[in-house]
Amino acid sequence: MVCFGLSWRRLLPVALACLLPLCGCNYHGRLKRGIYNTPSFDDKIEARVMVVADRFIQPYFSFKDDNLTPVNSYQIRTRDGASVAAADALGTLFSEVEVNLYKYRSQYDYAAELDYNVTEESDYFTRLEPADGFLWLKKYRVPKFHTSVTLTLRDTKTELPVLQFAADRTTELEFNNTAIGLYWFNRATLSLLFPLIAPVYTSSAGNSIRTTLERDLRSCLRKIMQQIEENRMLFRPGISPALSRNDARYRHLLEKTVFISLPSSHGSGFFISPDGYLLTNAHVVKDARDVRYYLYEDLPFDDSRPQLAPFRYARVIQVNKARDVALLKAEGTFPYFELDPDRSHYRTGDSVLVLGNPENEFFSVSEGIISALKNDNGVDTIQTDAAINHGNSGGPLVSRATGKVLGIASSGYKKALASGINFAITAYEVQRTLDISQPLDEEKLRRRTLEAQPSAAQNAEDMRQARKNYVK
Repeated sequence: MVCFGLSWRRLLPVALACLLPLCGCNYHGRLKRGIYNTPSFDDKIEARVMVVADRFIQPYFSFKDDNLTPVNSYQIRTRDGASVAAADALGTLFSEVEVNLYKYRSQYDYAAELDYNVTEESDYFTRLEPADGFLWLKKYRVPKFHTSVTLTLRDTKTELPVLQFAADRTTELEFNNTAIGLYWFNRATLSLLFPLIAPVYTSSAGNSIRTTLERDLRSCLRKIMQQIEENRMLFRPGISPALSRNDARYRHLLEKTVFISLPSSHGSGFFISPDGYLLTNAHVVKDARDVRYYLYEDLPFDDSRPQLAPFRYARVIQVNKARDVALLKAEGTFPYFELDPDRSHYRTGDSVLVLGNPENEFFSVSEGIISALKNDNGVDTIQTDAAINHGNSGGPLVSRATGKVLGIASSGYKKALASGINFAITAYEVQRTLDISQPLDEEKLRRRTLEAQPSAAQNAEDMRQARKNYVK
């Protein structure tokens, strides 16, 4: 057993301090490549994208760790790994993505600028600990890393931004088991073996820091790619400047709306049940037995070449031409609107939205107010100044306050006569006319569906004729 006198206890810290420079207490590492491994999107965009490697990205992250010694320092090279991670993320969406220098950006369709930055933050807490027969108030620091990522995709021909999304994340530094074990071993041995364990501890702690940075960067990139997907970014090759959609605010409403296409016309509609019942105007479906429809998730598609989008058909179940409403049935599971048939909720001045596809402008939103309420030849209608143009017919008139459908957009004054005078058939009128209520009476509607269902041979012939009409 070795005992130290008072003089040795005083000299021990001095001796250890002299040994610190020899203990290898500095760590130099870099972010790994290939840290982003999320599966690709179903359909990739045919475009060449370059991730800028020599700008915008923080080149190094430095960190001081005083768990064992105040001179323990770490430096992580971030620029290379971050740029490759961004390229891997964008590679899930674009057909060709490379990392290159800023000066070569003109050789690509888009340049991706990754503004990546990591800062150190700390939380402090104190606690009482017994030592030498006394209770000592000790202060502890909990290191945190704040990662912020902004991805800007820029059209290289115009230098205009196509999209810009940001994400950030703050996490506590989590040391791996090796570093934690060495920390407690160092305390248990009163730092006598510190010169021996310091290099191993520094390497383990450095790997923990690097792993934390990689995890946070990966999480931020996933959030950004999710935002791109949720906002339905549209890229049209050959058209400059490229323009992106940013629909996240109204995505939950647009997903309940459909674009209805017939060979000679088009319109809108919306789901009112999870199993595919949807409403539109009678003048949209006309005398068709089946209509083709598109979902919001089918974007992007080109209406001049509808074969690029999935073939989806809905059966016409019930039509009332006098009141201009129609009930359709599609196969599948869908998000749906709740109708508001309470006429006391239709108040002049309330804000409303009209969703639809005016003049082939797919899945658009217009805003206005309820201008007036009227009864036109026995049909309850809502007058609104929200834009209703050709193609909006059949789309929902939605209350901004509740998100419920107040009516079906149906008509508007011609621009030559007046502007801002448009009409929607109330949800009350729709339910009364079609004899429906929510939740829907499945058995009643099933009987209607069967009555509207043609024979198998007739159905096959209808489908063949529909494809012939649509694909030109």
